[in-house]
This record gives sequence, C-alpha cells and structure tokens, in this order.
Amino acid sequence: MNRLNTRRLLTTYFLYECGRAMYFVLITWFLYQWTQDAIYTGVFVSFGFLPGLFSNLIFGVVVDRSNRKKLASLAGGGSIGCLLLLWGAFLLSLINPWVMILTHMVLQTLGSLFRPSLQALVAEVFKKNDLPRIFSLSGSATISGSLIGAALGGILSGLLPVSISLLIVTGLYIGAFFTVLFLSYEPSPMRKPAKASPFFKELKEGFVYLKNHHMLHGLFVMMMIGQLTFHTILGFLSVYTSAYLNQTSTVYGFLDAAFSIGGITAGMVGTWWWLKWKNHLALFSLGMMMGGLLLLGITKNLLIVVLGVVLVGLGTSFVRALLQSVQQMATDPDFHGRMASFRMLCNQASVVITGPIFGYVASAHGVHYVFLLLSGISFAGMVWAFFQARDPQFAAITKQKPA
Repeated sequence: MNRLNTRRLLTTYFLYECGRAMYFVLITWFLYQWTQDAIYTGVFVSFGFLPGLFSNLIFGVVVDRSNRKKLASLAGGGSIGCLLLLWGAFLLSLINPWVMILTHMVLQTLGSLFRPSLQALVAEVFKKNDLPRIFSLSGSATISGSLIGAALGGILSGLLPVSISLLIVTGLYIGAFFTVLFLSYEPSPMRKPAKASPFFKELKEGFVYLKNHHMLHGLFVMMMIGQLTFHTILGFLSVYTSAYLNQTSTVYGFLDAAFSIGGITAGMVGTWWWLKWKNHLALFSLGMMMGGLLLLGITKNLLIVVLGVVLVGLGTSFVRALLQSVQQMATDPDFHGRMASFRMLCNQASVVITGPIFGYVASAHGVHYVFLLLSGISFAGMVWAFFQARDPQFAAITKQKPA
C-alpha cells in the first residue's frame, strides 16, 4: 500500500508543481513585459505571501486536528477555482497588475494549506527512517514538474495568448486534485481527537513546543534562507533574463528549467548527500547555493549563468528537502502540522519583507545586485549552519542511515 501511495504522492507533487511553475513563468514574464518595472515583480513576490503571515497560524492547528487528505483536496479545489477566475479576467480583458497580484495572494494562501497537509500526511503514513527518501523523491518529483512547467511556460508565453496557456495550467491542477483523492489514507489512531482542546490552547501549545525545542530554531533559520533564495530566484529570473541578460522568454524558460534540473539532481542524490556530509549537510548545501548566486551576480556569460542557476537549484533543494526531513524526524507526531506551518510562517515572512526591497534594488541598481545580496545572506546562513552542526540532537539525527 505504501508503494502505491508513494506513486500517487509523487504524481500529485509533479502535477501540482508543473502547473504552479508554468503559471509563475507566464504571469511574471507577462507582468514585467507589461509594466517594465521590477518593483511590481517585487510586490508580486512579496504580497503573495502576505496572507500566509496570518493563515499559517490557523492552518497549523487545523492540519493537526483534521483529516489531512480532505484539507489537501479542499486547497486543490480552491486553487482550480482561483485559476478559472484569473483565466476569465484575461479572456474578458479585465486584467491589470493588481488583479494578478491579488489572485496570486489567494493561490499562495491555498498553497500554504495544501503543502503542510501533504507533508503532515506523509509523516503520518510513512516510517521515520523512510522520510529522507520520501522527501527526496517528493522533491525530485516536485522539481521535475517545475522543470517541465517552466519550459512549457517559457515556450508558450511566446506562442499562445495567456488565456489559452492558463487553461493548460488549470488542467494540471485538476490532475493533482484527483491524484490526492486517490491516495489511500486513514487518520492514525494515535493522533489526538479533533476536539481534544480549544483551538487557541492548541495554538499556544505549538508555540510552547517550539520554544522548548531549540534545535528547531536553527532548522527554521536555515530553511528560511533556502526558501527566500528559492522564491526570489523564481520571482526575479524573468527580470534578470530580460533586463540584465537581454534575452527572450524562451531563454527565461530554459533558465528556469536549469534551476529545476539542479533540484531534480538534488532529489536523486539526496540520500548520498545526507550520508556523505551528515551533520555538515546544511553547511555545504548553503555553500553551494552561495557559489551559484555569486556567479549570477558577476557575469553575463550564458554558460556560466546556467551553471550558477543549476548550483542554486541544487543547494536550495538540499536545504529544503533534507532539513525538512530532519525537522519531521525531530518533531512529535502531534505537532507535525503546527511545526510545518510555523516553518512556512518564517519562510513567507522573509519573502514579504525582502520582496519590495529587492524590487527597489533591481529597479534602481540592477537585478544582479539582488543575487549578490542573497549570496551575503547565504554566507550568514553558513555561519549559522557551522554552529548548528554541533547540536547533539541534530548530529544524532543526521547520523542515522536513511531507509
């Protein structure tokens, strides 16, 4: 049954991310070509995560109290409805930058429910020693979807009207919705009853749990840097391609695909990377990410840029997938949903704060300076990772051999 669930889970991640990447490439390219102002791109990236600063606190408790499959299905269905509304706005020529930004805010909020629901479901269904393998495979499936979605988005943005391309995106989301429905899942009897305690009491328990588990603080910081880099690269790669490299949407799609290739590779060799570096896996992952960002900031040579994008894809995927495995292995099952949502709260807050700042930097000084700033942030993360490696619990978990 777990083997069948693994295939269905990977298919869900693939289809969902393929649709998300295609949507993101189409919309960010269209937005910049229309406005010719990177500040709108910064606002688009930033405001997309703004509702998550509030909703994640609620979603964490909801995921721990409720049927995780039903929650993921609800979020997937809501995303389909949102995309249909956006498609209608393009079709009827009612589109403007703020319609795209507001739609993106709703989609990101629904994603903030979809992802922790699936992550908590995985942690509930699979054994602990399976989690590094499952999360690496999930990361590979996710980024494989991103690879294909980004390439399709880059090609179709120059061939078809956005309204037609959005119908393809919606079809991919519909596929992900149905694969979630086909997952075999029964809530674990070991979980607390849904009405065990009042909502705000459970929320408070989550904060107390986080306060008392100091290793999670370091994990959240490092994953926050990985997620900030991931979303900033995705958001500003269209501006970088058009304004800095002076290339077309096809090259943009190719660079986004190269970023995904790095992520796929990370998923395939994630277990090896875990075994090789153990408690230093975060340090070397962040170092790889920093090196790629430096290449993007100092050159316009397309081959070197591709190498930099691949390195950033590798590094961010190692940080996001493997450290997420450490988090799940270190967390009591009753708190998986709340800790996943608290992590996403940290991630999204960093993007909300830096998005407009990076937009201004890109508009006033050049988008390559955004990547140079991120390389400095990554170096600070490496310093944090050096000390995190000495944490006894972190070292004990990362010395375990993944199944």
